[in-house]
This record gives sequence, structure tokens and C-alpha cells, in this order.
Amino acid sequence: MKLRTKIILWNIAIILVVIGSISALSYKQMKVMLKNQIGDDLLNMANTVAMMKEVQNNIGEPDGSDKIQNTIERIRLKTGVQFIVVIDMNGIRYSHPVIDNIGKEFEGGDEDRVLKYAESYVSESTGTLGESIRAFAPVYKDGTQVGAVCVGVLAGKANSDVASKIYNFIPFLFVGLLLGIIGGLILSYSIKKTIFGLEPEEIAWLLKEKETIFQSIKEGILALNKDGTIKMFNRAAGNILKLTQQDIGRPITDFNYGKKIVEFSKSAEILNNMEIKVNNDMTVMCKYNSLKDEKNNIIGSVISLENLTEIKKMAEELTGIKKMTWSLRAQNHEFMNKLHVISGLIQLGEYDEALKYISNTAKKRKDISSIINEKVKNVSLAALLLSLYNKAEEARINFIIDKDTSLTKIPNSLPPDALGSIIGNIVENSMDAVESNGTGEIKLKIWEENKYLKIKISDNGCGIPENLRDNIYNVGVTSKSGQRGCGMYIVKQIIDEADGSIDFHVNNGTAWNISIPIERNDIND
Repeated sequence: MKLRTKIILWNIAIILVVIGSISALSYKQMKVMLKNQIGDDLLNMANTVAMMKEVQNNIGEPDGSDKIQNTIERIRLKTGVQFIVVIDMNGIRYSHPVIDNIGKEFEGGDEDRVLKYAESYVSESTGTLGESIRAFAPVYKDGTQVGAVCVGVLAGKANSDVASKIYNFIPFLFVGLLLGIIGGLILSYSIKKTIFGLEPEEIAWLLKEKETIFQSIKEGILALNKDGTIKMFNRAAGNILKLTQQDIGRPITDFNYGKKIVEFSKSAEILNNMEIKVNNDMTVMCKYNSLKDEKNNIIGSVISLENLTEIKKMAEELTGIKKMTWSLRAQNHEFMNKLHVISGLIQLGEYDEALKYISNTAKKRKDISSIINEKVKNVSLAALLLSLYNKAEEARINFIIDKDTSLTKIPNSLPPDALGSIIGNIVENSMDAVESNGTGEIKLKIWEENKYLKIKISDNGCGIPENLRDNIYNVGVTSKSGQRGCGMYIVKQIIDEADGSIDFHVNNGTAWNISIPIERNDIND
């Protein structure tokens, strides 16, 4: 059955139930009101008849019934009541619509109150004419009760009067039903338009399909309202952030990473590649998109999450291969150049010069290898430094590693290869800043001092433009065209998470000073 048909039928059913209930209650209420009104009218008439002299003076007289009957019948016919009965204190009738009942005892059993206690009242009982509503009033003569008057109508007539009044409402009931049908049509049209003409089954299928797709997305998806309350998340987000269905409705600030998320989510801009650390051992890359209403007011945010720890591992593997390839290529290029020089010297007969050149080259290679291999006790960083040295040499840049460089222990707050990310990003920036004509110079020194790992990197390049210095650690800030500007942001994030510090000064180049505690007590807390 179509949704529109269901809405119309349900609307009609509801209207019929409502109208039926109202009609039943109205009938019941009207019946009570009408009976009360009839009773009041009958009681007024009974009191009026009881005050008539013809009635008062002829009760108890031998021919009193004839005089009373004639008077009472004229009144009954004019008023339209079914009966007016006058009785004496013994309950003997002096008037009745059926003449044969005159002189007989009153029937019904409800006359005792008026005869014994002289009460005026209305009651329902069954007499010779059938079930009736009747009113009683005492009759007095010279201050003494001599009888009573009973005025009544049949109950069937009262019910028919109620029914006839109800029938007057039937046209209005049909009008209400018609308006209900029209309203159902309008409502069904409006609902169908709102749900794009889809049937409930189709909507249910789409919701199920959407939920399946939502849960199967490999990226974590987290939705927050403007107050930072969790509204929904998919399975991947639950795994990354350690959330359960019971966490829906909780403020994200209840979690250790929540303040960072709320801070970013309040931005009206789209933010990409923002890193946060969750659950102490996982770094997550976040992308923030604001949710806005039709008035362009922010009502919440949608955040996509990627486990950066896994991405970094893959990136590090790829980077390691790339660096090794580049290093081999650089070395091959360098040695081919040197072989050409040696070959030329030999062809010219400059044998002493050739021997001298070979000796100087070997010494230089030995010096740099000695510093790196003997004083840098981290294989990954040693490989990186050698790769950077070869790259600089091919680019005709002097890469000088201080002879006092020493690294025996990596700070416990740094993830694997984090130190390589710090040094690699800064040295790469320096290579872009210095001249590639043999005058460019980059100096590196690594040492341990007062339980801190110290790193100093300086160059004689063009320095950092003044307009970029205050925002150098922000995402997207770079002086290089076509670059994303994430290097120094990543460096700053790594150092901040390790409770370290970084600063720079510009003077005929740029000098970077980095300090990271070797031991951090809260690392296992």
C-alpha cells in the first residue's frame, strides 16, 4: 500500500474515531441535560397544577375525580405531556389519561416520598403507560397536605428527542470527515514532497545502505555538534578513538584529545592535515569541515581521521628506500666526476697531482664517515646524514658536520625516526636557501648537555622572509612555490610533544637551536 493511501486511510480512521467518540459523549451528555431539562419543566408544571384550586378543593370529594379529570385533561392536551395524575394521600387516582385507571391505586412505587415527606422531586419509574420520567409535587389545602400531583412523559419520547437533536449534527460530522480527507491529501502530498516521493521501504533501504557505506569507510568519521558533543561516528573512528555507542551524547572534552579537537573544530574554515595525539601511542591526521545551517551559522563539524602512525611507518619505509637510492645515485655521480678528474690528470702525465687528488678525496670521505659512523649511534640517523651529505656535495653545497657531534641516546619521548624528521626537514630547507655554486654552507652539530639533546643547524642562505617569521610553524606557510608548507609544522609538533623547544634567528642566514629532554618521567604514566 502506498504511503499516500496509508496517510489518507489513517487520517479518515482517526477522524471517524474522534467524531464517533465526540458523538457518543455528546449524545450521553445531551441525554442527561435534556432529561434534566424535562425534569425541571415537569416539576414546574407539577407545582403549578398542585396550586390550582380545582385540584386542592376536589381531592377527597365524592365527585371530585370528575371535576379534576376535566381540568387536568385540558392542561395535558395543551402542554403535550403524556400524563398528569392527581392522587390522594392513599395513592388513589383522581385523574389519568386512561379513564378506566381513575379510582385505582397509583403504580410505580416512587410516590412514597411525596406522600410521606411532602417532597417535590423527579424520578424514573414504570407505570401503567410504561417507563417514564415524572415529577411529583404535594397538594395542600388550608396548610394540610391532601394529595399529590404527578406529571410525566414517556422515556421513549425523551430518547427520541435526544436522537433528533443529534441528527441535526450529522451534516457537520460529514463536513468534518470531508475536511479530514482533504487535510489527509494535503498532508500526504507535503510529506511525499519532503521525502522526495520515496516510500517508507525505499527510505529504510537508503538508510541501511547509507549506514553500511558509512561504517565501511576506512577513514574514521566523527560528527560533533557546536557544543562539542559526539553525535555519531563510524567503526573506524571508534577503533581509532576507542569510542563505544555509549559515548554518543558525551562531550568530546571528556577524552584526553578532546580539547585539541574542539579547538580546531570551532574554526569556520576547512582545516586539513592537522595532527593530534590519541591514546598516548597513536598520532592521528585530522581534516575538519564545518556544518552550517541555511543561515550560514556553524551548527557542528565533521572530522575525518587517519592513523598517521601507520602512514608514517609506510612513509618512513618509502623514504628510506628513496634516500638510499638517491644516496647511491649521488655517490655514483660524484665518483664518476672524480674518476674523470683522475683520468684527465693521468692522461696529462700529472701523476703526482693525480695521487694527491686521490689522497685528499679519500681523506675527506674518511673524515665524514668517521664522524657519522663513530659518533652517531643511531643507524637510521647516520644513514640520513650520509644521504644529506652526498646530496649537498652533488649540489655543490658545503655540508659541515661538527667534529664534536655526538649522539649516544635518542630521547625516550621521541617516536622512531622522529629525530630524522626534525633534522631532515631543516637541512632540506637550508639546501633550498643557500647558493649552489660552491659558496653555500650548512653546519650541523648534535650534542648532549645537562640531560638535554641539543641540535644546532645554521646556513649562510637568504634567511626567512620577515613576513613569514611569526607564522613559520603554521600549516601552509612556505617561501617555496608549489610546496605545501608542512615541514616546519611537523617539526614543531614533534618537538612540542617531546616537551622540547625550538627557536631561530636570522643573520646572514638562518640558525636553528633545538633542545629536547633525554628523559621524560611522564612517558609511561
